[in-house]
Amino acid sequence: MTKQELLIGKHPDNSHPYGKWLAANDLPDSYMKCHRELTEITAVDDELIEWMAKKIINHHYTQFRISRLKEKYKSLGFAKYAEQHRKLPITDKVKKGNATEILLTDYIQASQKKEFIKVYKLKYNPNVDQAIKGDDTLMVDLFEENGNEKIKIYLGESKFRTTPQKNVVEDITKSLNKDTLPLSYTFLVEEIAKSDELLARKLDDYIVQDIKDRGDLIYVGLLLSNTKTSETVEKHLNSDNSNLVFISIGIGQPEEFIKSIFEKAEELISNPDLL
Repeated sequence: MTKQELLIGKHPDNSHPYGKWLAANDLPDSYMKCHRELTEITAVDDELIEWMAKKIINHHYTQFRISRLKEKYKSLGFAKYAEQHRKLPITDKVKKGNATEILLTDYIQASQKKEFIKVYKLKYNPNVDQAIKGDDTLMVDLFEENGNEKIKIYLGESKFRTTPQKNVVEDITKSLNKDTLPLSYTFLVEEIAKSDELLARKLDDYIVQDIKDRGDLIYVGLLLSNTKTSETVEKHLNSDNSNLVFISIGIGQPEEFIKSIFEKAEELISNPDLL
């Protein structure tokens, strides 16, 4: 088992959209480096675009808002109603940031083959065309092992670049240095308490520093860019955080990929009966 597998699990097989689209290569790790390279097996197709677009919508819209959009879909003035309650960003930079954030969150869960405790923070952004503050990815795995309750936290930082460069690799690793603690853990607990107070109380009883000291705070960086991404990451990745795995996703047309999934998401929101 590779160190990458120990930290975040195996890359999904071809029964999962990520496994159909991307091939994984866990490069040899060292004291300063743990890198999973993801590259395209097949070009982005309509099926993947629609699947990702639905992920985008799920991360931005509450079920209540989707239900209301469906109710208003055939009403006069639907376009104005939909615009008033718009949750998808128009700003290109925010689209790219949100998409990579969603990719990272979903990829970790796919690799671990489970849903984690998390908050869809993009649903709570009061200004959808500005990046929301806080951790890009924060998820909690609360589970039983040999009759004992255990906890792991996954903390992630993700970025998009048209062209991968040294400074973005350094920015990601710096934000996930060995002393970094989650910024949003209290927010997560408070939001969980709104629907499941018992679970929130369990989470609230844990001290994040203690979890980190036990080695159960896992750090994951992600860079989505062109086909030179892996080469750039491998050349410049340098971190003394032994619990950090860096994921590079190098694809042929990264900007077109982001553009296409948001266009499809807008199309689905405009026809919410399709959701």
